[in-house]
Amino acid sequence: MTALDTTPRLRTGANRPRPEAAPLPAWPVLVLLWGLPVWWMAGMLAFATIVMAVPMLAFLLRRGRTLLTPGALPWLAFVVWMLPCALMVDTVGRLGGFGLRFAQFASVAVLLVYVLNASETLRPKRLLSGLTFTWVFVIVGGYLGMLFPHTVLTATVGQLLPVGLQHNEYIADMLFPGFAEIQTPYGAEEPFVRPSAPFSYTNGWGAAMAILTPVAVASASAAGTARATLWLLAGLLAAVPPAIATTNRGLFIGILVAVGYVLVRLVFRGRWRPALWVGSLGALLFVILWMSGLIDGIVERQETVDTTEGRGGLYAETFTRTLESPLLGFGAPRPSFSSEITAGTQGMVWNAMFCFGFVGLALFILFMAGAVLRTWAAPNVTTLWLHSALVAACALSIFYGLDRHMMTICIVAGLLLRERYAASSPFWVADPVPEVVRRGW
Repeated sequence: MTALDTTPRLRTGANRPRPEAAPLPAWPVLVLLWGLPVWWMAGMLAFATIVMAVPMLAFLLRRGRTLLTPGALPWLAFVVWMLPCALMVDTVGRLGGFGLRFAQFASVAVLLVYVLNASETLRPKRLLSGLTFTWVFVIVGGYLGMLFPHTVLTATVGQLLPVGLQHNEYIADMLFPGFAEIQTPYGAEEPFVRPSAPFSYTNGWGAAMAILTPVAVASASAAGTARATLWLLAGLLAAVPPAIATTNRGLFIGILVAVGYVLVRLVFRGRWRPALWVGSLGALLFVILWMSGLIDGIVERQETVDTTEGRGGLYAETFTRTLESPLLGFGAPRPSFSSEITAGTQGMVWNAMFCFGFVGLALFILFMAGAVLRTWAAPNVTTLWLHSALVAACALSIFYGLDRHMMTICIVAGLLLRERYAASSPFWVADPVPEVVRRGW
């Protein structure tokens, strides 16, 4: 398949050579990645892509020529499908939440298109470096949650809102981010202090680590130097203490899926040397996590708060209620009939189904699974690790919300799809030339 050219064509007689489109600047995307600490401290993390989508869209419109690769359209269609689903929203408060989610997902769609079209300036190395920085900052946020669990950022843009809105729990979680979740379930001997910064919830921290860790490994693999490998190992070891503190099952499952996936693919390709390296690294991390008490912590929290059974009942209710509005869904999550947890949450897949019906669910799955299948070839170790980030995201989407992580997912998917369908890509080859790699592709 070939990339789709959405440029309007005017037939005015003789064919004229089309002028080269101006390169898109890299800074709108780089500001999102390298500016993560500022966005977070300002209480603007949930709005970052919305803000930066404005210059991205302006540059795309000025450029005039937009290319869409196969695999990108399902996400754009998903965003468009959200609009009629707004008819099912039943309260003003939920309509406001829907409007924010639509703006976030639409801005991520703009970001995806931008990455697809900015190959001249957003080369793979620049994107990998920015994503690796976000990984490092997420680890730093984990330590902030461990050291200052009761801290909440209050000097944010949230101070500009009326006092009544500031006390809204949903708004407060976004605009006045805390460093950790402190949970005191019935029967617990002491509170569970679970780091979450720079995200509102610990599950967001775990999902970010599961998706970004393979990207960090890909970045080190692309560099191909001993220094990059040492920095990667240092980052992985540094991530262990906050990972243990989160007692996050999703993080453990996501990392296991990514590492196991890469290992199996390398073995089937007969790439024994990198397979041995991945297997050794995976075994070392597993031993460290096991001996450090992460597994015991997860088991202890599970015995106190049995979220698995609660999720099972919620998922069954979510599916049953979606049958009442199978086409448009309900536009937004609704209170559960049998649980304190809201129906239409606890998993991006279930959220897409409940809020946007089975059409929305199909489009979401088509985008996620389609990106994985279309880039299945992943010809070298670097692209294979990036590919594993999408595989891990698909696994996490079953039980974690991914609203805040669609930015990362679309950047990775956009990069892989762009290079997969490029006429000639030094990134999408079995054995990248070292000289080309050093130039940053």
